[in-house]
Order: sequence, then structure tokens, then C-alpha cells
Amino acid sequence: MTTDDPLADAILEHWSACTLPLGESPGAGTAFFYNELVESTPDGDNVREWLVTADRLTRTKVGRARLRPALIEPTDAASDYLLVTDFEGMWSRRSGVAVTRTLFLHEHAATKGWSWATAEVTEGVAATAEHVRAVDGRQRRAYALGHVVRDQGEQRPLAIATSNIGRDPDGVVRWLGALPEGFAGGPVFVADEHGDRSFVVRCLGLIASADRNPDVLTFDAIRSLIEGVVRPKRGLFRRR
Repeated sequence: MTTDDPLADAILEHWSACTLPLGESPGAGTAFFYNELVESTPDGDNVREWLVTADRLTRTKVGRARLRPALIEPTDAASDYLLVTDFEGMWSRRSGVAVTRTLFLHEHAATKGWSWATAEVTEGVAATAEHVRAVDGRQRRAYALGHVVRDQGEQRPLAIATSNIGRDPDGVVRWLGALPEGFAGGPVFVADEHGDRSFVVRCLGLIASADRNPDVLTFDAIRSLIEGVVRPKRGLFRRR
């Protein structure tokens, strides 16, 4: 997939392999892989891999994820889709965001004799709280990745949408405009200028819904949710 927009082309080049189609129409959407950096050591980085999407896409007992041929090694080794039982119970949720660890995906691949070939949103790409605060009422260009729904067959091709985002008077970051069905849960990217002729692409967060002018659920909310999942609960004591 190519465009006449160099930013869109860069996003497709680096992150087209970070998404999975979730669900069925109506209510179909997109999830993406995120590598949370736990620590850096001389031997390399220690990361936790998460699948991230919109809360509303996880409220079903049996989940369905399409297994994209481009993300499978060896090619054509996987079935068309994966049905996941107890889907609703495997997610953690807060503020419209849902996350789950990706072990179930890798275990499924291992039992079937193949492996994943994804390109995750990494810690260095994910927007910091400072980047999120910098989004104000002024509109700026943004890009969303999502797997669109087609009437014919079950194909859910990846597409990139372009519009403006901005923070509304209530402080909510919004995608300004409409999106095709299937984009809910998909990652949103913005670019910050870096020098005279270059830019830095950041993943700001995800699309909350396929409604017109949907919320963008930003990465500060994603990180806060993950911190609550992995951090030991405070205020507890051990009886003797």
C-alpha cells in the first residue's frame, strides 16, 4: 500500500505489521502490539508485549482475531482466524482502553508450528505524558491504521486514514472527522518536526470508536492501565 504522503508511507513501512483485525461486523475493530520497556541492561532490553485495543471490542465471551498471512512465518502456515474462548475475561480495562498480554497468541502459534512476524509499537515510539499534554486546541495532522470491513467475503485489509486531531473545550483529544468501520481500537500516529527537513513519528494512542469525531485514547491512559495491572496493590498487609 502506497500513498502520496511521505508520512503515511513511513508509517506503513514501519508499523503496518503491528495490527490485528478483531471481531466481526457490526462491531469489528483493530488491535495493535505494544512492547513496554521494563528495563535496559548491557545484554539488551527487557520488554513486556501487550495487545492493546478499545474496551468496547472486548465485551464478548468468544473473541475472533484474523491471522494476517503477512504476520505468519512460514507463510500460509496458519488458519484464517483464531477463536478465543473467555475472551471478555482475559482483558484489563480502564478509561475506554483494554490491554492483555500476548502469550495466548504465541502459545497458539507454537502449537500449530508457526511464529509471529510482527512490528510492535515500541516504548520509544509511544507518546509520553508530555507529548500528550502538548496536544492542544490547535488542529494537527494525524494518521490512523485500521482493518476496514468489506461486504464481500471476510477480508479485512489494512488501511491508513488521515485527518486532523485536536483537544476540545472539555479537554478530550478527538479525531476530527469520520472513519470507516473497523478502525476502532487502531493506533493513531502524529509527527513532530525534528530539524529543518525531518520528523519524528509518535504513536499518540488509539481510536475509541468508529463514530464521527471519536475520542483518541492517549498513551498516558494506556500506560496507567498497564501500571495498575503489573504493580502490586498497595495498602495490603500479611497476617502472621
